[in-house]
Amino acid sequence: MFFQHKIIIAPLQLFFVLILSLVSYQSMATHYRAGEILYEQISDRRYKIIAISYTDPNSQADAGTAQIRLFFGDLTDVEVPRTRRNFLSSRVVQNVYEVVHEYSSDGEFTLSFYDENRVDGIININGGRTDFLAFYVETTIVIDKSFGPNKSPVLTKPPIDNGCRGKPYYHNPSAYDPDGDSLVFEIIPPKIKQGIEVPLYTDPEADSTFKIGINDGQLFWHAPKAVGIYNIAIKITQFRKGFPMGYLIRDMQIFIDVCSNNPPLVQDVPDGCVIVGDSISRIITADDPDGQIVNLSGLGGAFATTRSATFNPNPASGIGTVATLFMWKPTCNQIRYFPWQVIFEAKDQGQGSPAVSQNSFFVQVIAPSVKNFKSEQVDNGFRLTWNQDSCRLAESYKVYRRVDSSRWNPGICETGIPASTGFVEIASIKTLNNPNATEYYDNNNGRGLSPLVNYCYRIVSSYPPRNTTGDILYGDNSLSVASAEICDNIVLSEPSITRASVSVTSVTAGKIEISYIKPDTLDTLSYLPPYRFILKRSVTGQNNYATVSTNDYTSFSAIANISVVDSLLNTEQNQYTYVVEMLATLNGTLKPVDTSNIATSVRSSIYSTDRTNLLSWQYDVPWQNNSFIVYRKNQLGLFDSIATTTQTNYADTGLVNKTEYCYLVESKGVYRSKQQLFTTNNFSQEICGTPIDTVSPCPPILVVIPPCNQLGEYRNNLSWTPQANCAGDVVKYKIYYKQLTTDDFTFLAEVPATSLSYIDDREILKESITGCYYVAGVDSANNESRTINEVCIENCPQYTLPNVFTPNGDGKNDFFIPFPYRFVSRIDMVIYNRWGIDVFKTTNKDIMWNGKDQESGQECVDGVYFYTCTVYEIYLDGVRERSLNGTIQIIR
Repeated sequence: MFFQHKIIIAPLQLFFVLILSLVSYQSMATHYRAGEILYEQISDRRYKIIAISYTDPNSQADAGTAQIRLFFGDLTDVEVPRTRRNFLSSRVVQNVYEVVHEYSSDGEFTLSFYDENRVDGIININGGRTDFLAFYVETTIVIDKSFGPNKSPVLTKPPIDNGCRGKPYYHNPSAYDPDGDSLVFEIIPPKIKQGIEVPLYTDPEADSTFKIGINDGQLFWHAPKAVGIYNIAIKITQFRKGFPMGYLIRDMQIFIDVCSNNPPLVQDVPDGCVIVGDSISRIITADDPDGQIVNLSGLGGAFATTRSATFNPNPASGIGTVATLFMWKPTCNQIRYFPWQVIFEAKDQGQGSPAVSQNSFFVQVIAPSVKNFKSEQVDNGFRLTWNQDSCRLAESYKVYRRVDSSRWNPGICETGIPASTGFVEIASIKTLNNPNATEYYDNNNGRGLSPLVNYCYRIVSSYPPRNTTGDILYGDNSLSVASAEICDNIVLSEPSITRASVSVTSVTAGKIEISYIKPDTLDTLSYLPPYRFILKRSVTGQNNYATVSTNDYTSFSAIANISVVDSLLNTEQNQYTYVVEMLATLNGTLKPVDTSNIATSVRSSIYSTDRTNLLSWQYDVPWQNNSFIVYRKNQLGLFDSIATTTQTNYADTGLVNKTEYCYLVESKGVYRSKQQLFTTNNFSQEICGTPIDTVSPCPPILVVIPPCNQLGEYRNNLSWTPQANCAGDVVKYKIYYKQLTTDDFTFLAEVPATSLSYIDDREILKESITGCYYVAGVDSANNESRTINEVCIENCPQYTLPNVFTPNGDGKNDFFIPFPYRFVSRIDMVIYNRWGIDVFKTTNKDIMWNGKDQESGQECVDGVYFYTCTVYEIYLDGVRERSLNGTIQIIR
């Protein structure tokens, strides 16, 4: 038998072996400076890919840039010829490669290209030895029809830049997303291949700061310490409604030279907003501390074709100081959820390399409000109408309503309607294939609006995100400025209930006081006397109405407002609903004409817990309740007010457990009649509750110490500490246990509150100490703390074998056995002689080999034997296997 030895090189070691082998590569292929990959969606899964590299035209290897191999991330690749070549300076040339590729399925794909090699002398990579390091960039495409079309970010600033030693350096890739996605920027090390970073990368050395703005992409380096070239990579990730839509990695190069001039400074510019149809302007200024000529230019998506942003003069230039006027009158296509970033760059014309600085601000493009918003009463509702949004791009119109005027008007740059105004969205009307999208009928979902309430409305347009070609995307919708507020009242042409107040709480003799008012108007030419008004009542939720009272009138002028006491009710257990039906004479017959809105009594409920009664109440009434007074019965049997609230719940705290407390709730409301404001107050039934301790104690902080460092001990030591200010009335602790994580906890033991420890020394722990514990505090009301302090401990198996034994019959070391072991379920062992023939097999954990051949029974000769042993060790998640291999020597 023989053993084969293998040399294994770890991935990191292999990488440096590769690097060392490349050092000897004598090639002039040292020309790559920077690059990136962009893409544009043509249709569905068909994309135009644009790879851009920046190389050294003075290198002999630059001739090799006539084509590159582009990988599409779907296991396909292609040689792409260069389509354009632009000389940016004597030491930088731009190479552009374009190709169209169609993917066969949705998914996430990584575009990449790889070539040899980078220029030499990049200071912050591999100690400056970079001529043998490959150049690699990648961009991911996410294709998902549910998210809509997707394009890469557009970077309007090239990835080649200059800075000065010891001077502040600014750079912004001036990126914008054609689809309106949000962009997140970060600096990462450049790569030499997918998943492999350049060796020994460090961020460029600075006096104090080297960072990039995560949201605006503004790179600030304060300040370069050494002259030379540096490379960094900027990863730009697109997010659409919180979902990542791919990323682009730009590998860029920065030249740092010795400069005598200081960079100019672009003054801060405040962010702003503009409503489509209006324009926004900002004066942009830059100052040069050296008094040199300064040029000022604008960058970013607002200046792209069709986006119409301008600055004047253009170009802007001045000695020492320069100023220009930024103006933008965006169109409807520029409406989007995220603001537009506008970047201005100042560059001086000093000797040597020009010094540059940048600054940016954000402009939110907002949709205008809808116009000509009107209301018209139709039956018991309002027909709301408005003009179509001026952009003709709204996906829907959101209708909001509240009671009474909010006296709110949108602030500058404020879109939508904040909840603090009290408006609630009641409808969203889709515009697609809907000719009636500019109207809505509000009749309270068929129940009718109350004539006692003043209703106020506003409209907001909602715009879906669109890309530059107008395709709708999945993402965050933009909301317009809110419309003007309109308010209106339903004409009181029916009776209206204005009071439903419980006056007596009883199971059999309860009473409720009901009031209703007559209609303000009636078509008495069509509806003739006599007139009849019937007050009806039902237990709420049963819809089984019974007549409470009937009143007849011989003329409309004789109709009076009515107050009635409804008696013999079970107000202790039931809530009641009331309605008034109006009848008039039609063709000589008394027939129903109209029905009031329903009104219920105020119904309270109570939940009792530790030293607290939690009250809540509900109602359904046609008037507006503004506040509620909570009363509690005192020791004299009288109700005292204890709180006033605008909520429909109240917690009465600091009470004495096991003592009964009784309550009433009074609602305070208003209603309108003939445009006059009246008040109404209504009581709930009396309700009582007895606080009891239902609050569990806080779980103690548990620690479990296993005996892993002490052979021969098989017990777990538990100790716990009550949480500060939370021990409460704990009277004892219960200990629970489970052996495996998949088991259920079972009760193990309990100790008095004076004890804060427990030793689990059950016999079963000799087989395995693994398990989970939790300790629950139990209070005087038998409430247990929650199971959130669970502590699990793992076994610490041991199984070690000797390397020699002496089976000579002297009673000492006659058997091959393990050292003391623990927490082993079983073993599978085979012992071989030097020819590879097995002489002994066992599953016995104690082994007990006596040095004889298991089959023949003959003593094995002295010498070295080999064994393989699989040990099955017990852990918290079950049994795990561990392999042992070694030798055992027989000496007699």
